[in-house]
Amino acid sequence: MASSHVGAEEPETPEVIAETQPSYAKGAELFGVEFNDLSKTKFEDHLTKMGLEPYPSYRAGVANYSLGATGILGIKELTVVYNRYEFVEHATMSGVVESPELRAKLGNLLESKYGPPSIGFVRNGYGRARWMLRDGTEIELHNTTFDVSVSYIDRVPKRVTASGRIDVEALLRRSQ
Repeated sequence: MASSHVGAEEPETPEVIAETQPSYAKGAELFGVEFNDLSKTKFEDHLTKMGLEPYPSYRAGVANYSLGATGILGIKELTVVYNRYEFVEHATMSGVVESPELRAKLGNLLESKYGPPSIGFVRNGYGRARWMLRDGTEIELHNTTFDVSVSYIDRVPKRVTASGRIDVEALLRRSQ
């Protein structure tokens, strides 16, 4: 009597191929710095290391930067709005980008980093879209004409809370 499993071939099992979901950023980053609760000091230090210096702004809490003659993917200006506690609320990169290749790269870069937009569309790198990210930040792209802008928004920027202590030095500076 021959055993049924001796010499019998094992049935072939199909290889299980796990589909890997693409990994997208959970929060906005601007120039490699996490945008959520970004302090003015930390952001300005980072921009200085990049060789960017603000030019005069006549509005309190607003800083303007030139991104150079060629810009970043054709965008040449950055405007940053700080809250009264000196944390970034809103940063907008904008400019006229005539190169269709650079405009397409911009939209494709955002889509590859943050995934499909929450609102709007990006097709072949062009479109109007908004990404609402898990950390309370948003990115808004306007890229349907040559006038292109990318806005980074912190919906709940950090605020300084009262500690119950009196900051004598701050009071002294205010009175001067």
